[in-house]
Amino acid sequence: MARAVGHNTEIERLKTLLFQSEEARLDTLEADVAFLQRYLGDADRLEAATADILVAALERAEVNRPRDLANAIAPSVVSAIRSEIANSRDMMVEALYPITGRMVSAAVANAFKQLVAFLEQRLNTLTSMELWIGRVKSLVTGRPISEFVLANSNPPNVRRLLLIERGAGRLIAEWTQEGTHDERADLLSAMVAAILEFSVQALAGEGNLQKLDFGGREIMLSASPRFILAAECTGLLRPADEARINALFLDEIESIDHGTDSNAAKLASLAAAIESDPRPGKKTSRNGKVILLTLLAVAAALFVWLATGFVTRTMLEHRTNAALQQLAQEQPLLASFPLQLSFDHGNRSVTVSGVEPSSLDPAPVVNALARAAAPYQVVNRMGMVPGLEQSATLRTDLASMQNALQRLQASSEEMRAAAAAAAESKDQQYASLNKQYVDLQARLQASIAEARSAIVSEAESRHQQYAGLQAIADSPAQRLGRFLATTAIFFGKGDEFVDVGEAERQIGQLAALLSGNDLRIRIVGYADESGSEQSNKVLAGKRAEAVAQRLKALGIEPARLFVVSRSAAMPISDRMDAGGSANRRVAFENVFQTEPAQ
Repeated sequence: MARAVGHNTEIERLKTLLFQSEEARLDTLEADVAFLQRYLGDADRLEAATADILVAALERAEVNRPRDLANAIAPSVVSAIRSEIANSRDMMVEALYPITGRMVSAAVANAFKQLVAFLEQRLNTLTSMELWIGRVKSLVTGRPISEFVLANSNPPNVRRLLLIERGAGRLIAEWTQEGTHDERADLLSAMVAAILEFSVQALAGEGNLQKLDFGGREIMLSASPRFILAAECTGLLRPADEARINALFLDEIESIDHGTDSNAAKLASLAAAIESDPRPGKKTSRNGKVILLTLLAVAAALFVWLATGFVTRTMLEHRTNAALQQLAQEQPLLASFPLQLSFDHGNRSVTVSGVEPSSLDPAPVVNALARAAAPYQVVNRMGMVPGLEQSATLRTDLASMQNALQRLQASSEEMRAAAAAAAESKDQQYASLNKQYVDLQARLQASIAEARSAIVSEAESRHQQYAGLQAIADSPAQRLGRFLATTAIFFGKGDEFVDVGEAERQIGQLAALLSGNDLRIRIVGYADESGSEQSNKVLAGKRAEAVAQRLKALGIEPARLFVVSRSAAMPISDRMDAGGSANRRVAFENVFQTEPAQ
């Protein structure tokens, strides 16, 4: 019996020696099977495990192979978007319709604001040379100077070109200005394809979407049944530029449809063709300076000529008047019968008018004035005062003149009667025209009143929208968020403030922001790395509690204050000195909406 027991023991030992490795593998397999049973035991566990594996795989692919991930998912995303658009078209229209008007109004207002800002910046940055050239052109052509500013603006700048497969949204070729690949190009391609397909379904043949505006960046679109060509441009696009870009796009799309391969080099040549300006070359700054200097020289010469002519004429008038005064002093009769001088600088002549006695010879007077007024010609318009021997002749002449005057008066009466008849006819015509003018003025006033009422209504609407936006931007939560993001209270050793006055001021501001509302905050205490972790945690908690006690003293409910100690976590300074470190602080954070009270 003892021999049998010993024999069995030896057999067991032999089995152990022979099957030791297999037994270990069986134990390992048993443990693995038990682990899989726990991990994939039922449908819920299998679904959870598969979801975790897919999420982890997608995260790794997004980091390591983003382009392959985008190419694989983009067709599914585009198809899902198209299906959702097709199935929920009415819901999308109902959701987008109320904000369409506001979007259009905001876009128009923003466009006008950007245009005014661009014109103002352009006018301010113009050099004096360009400004004067623009003014001269404006005076010559009668067009506003802003047109010349827009004409001289920079041509469009192409930042990126994308060739996209229509329908699937797959990126075929890409060109960027920097020459590097953008990881978001695949997402942008899918978005552009989805938007274009949505616009085709929404417009239903009424038009094609040709441009997307992203606030300073515009994406020009051109599509064929198979491909979409998109160009991201910056700068001011004039209608001529848009027409030229569309023509180049159509040529490129046509060549691609005919089987021509498109790559980055082909897109680069297309970008160069878009940026090239076909208009005649602008004048260089040197030519502009030459033109400006020429204009200044002409203006200076004109000014000198005008000044010289003015001085010459003034001296001639002064010299001639002085000669006449000297003649009046030499001949007393001229003082009794004064003469007047009239200068005609256009005809270069001087007219002498007035009366003089018949006993005075006018020749010496005219000769003296001619010498003084040279090279002007002296014209004699002086009358003679007759003596007694000429009175009878003058009376006879006066009688004949009276008879002629009576005949003229009779003719004048006849002409006055004819003029009165003509005036009556003109008065009737004037009354008709005046009636038409009054009717036209009334209609014009009515149109002006309607336009003024529309403008006032629009201004009130804009004011209400602005007031609503301003109320949202200045809400207590927004003000509190800005304060929490920029404020921290710093401590010295222990729980003593570095600057007591500044700390009290900041705590008072925080209490004012928390009053009158139910907002909650988290008070986080920090310490530096000078002590042990446990002592730092206790010290940081004391600092946070000190700030909380002061807020409670200012009337803030304790339930709205969450005190947290984070020890030496999140350092903001590398300095470690005896005077104090920026890491010894109390900061503030917003509390989550559903976070339970402490």
